[in-house]
Amino acid sequence: MKKVASLLALALLGLGLNAQNIKLPEPKKEGGESILKTIAIRQSDRSFKDGDISLQDLSTILWAGFGYSHGEKRTAPTAMNRQDISLYVFLEQGIYLWNAKDNVLELIKKGDYRKDTDRPNGFASKVTNIAIVSDLDKYDVKKNHHTAYTFGVMSAAYVSENMYLAADGMQKNIGTVTRYGGHQEKEVAEILGLGEYQRILLFQTVGYKK
Repeated sequence: MKKVASLLALALLGLGLNAQNIKLPEPKKEGGESILKTIAIRQSDRSFKDGDISLQDLSTILWAGFGYSHGEKRTAPTAMNRQDISLYVFLEQGIYLWNAKDNVLELIKKGDYRKDTDRPNGFASKVTNIAIVSDLDKYDVKKNHHTAYTFGVMSAAYVSENMYLAADGMQKNIGTVTRYGGHQEKEVAEILGLGEYQRILLFQTVGYKK
């Protein structure tokens, strides 16, 4: 009886450790504008209503950015297929690392850190922000920092453009803009606990247009 109680306690503890993670809905992979029409209407937006986007819309945008498309293939290319990109999502209630395989937001830190991705008096402190991070350690040429950095920037740009196309093509009044990650990189990297070769290259701000 004691053994059963102990096992039950361990199970409940395990559930508690993951209680703050968020299982996202399945991304929408059909509907919206055609790809060519979406390219034609793609634009950057900087005026948003306060508040995070819905989990459904977030799921679709993350999947478009760097999800799994078929087999082990991803929706965006990376140099030498090193798949160096990780996406960190800043929401009002906390920061999450997106687990693309399981489509789960894994809690990194509780609290509202969205303003930390933004410049003073900026426009992105009250909406969803996604940090596009490249792990340069996945490239054998990392000692040649310029080459590795160039590869990481290429990967980040592909992911960002996919999120642009998803936001503009979904027909849901969603706006987005890419922001340079270097301005706040040191501070945000400390918050995220990133490693030496993990670089915040871009922030993707996503929100509902005013």
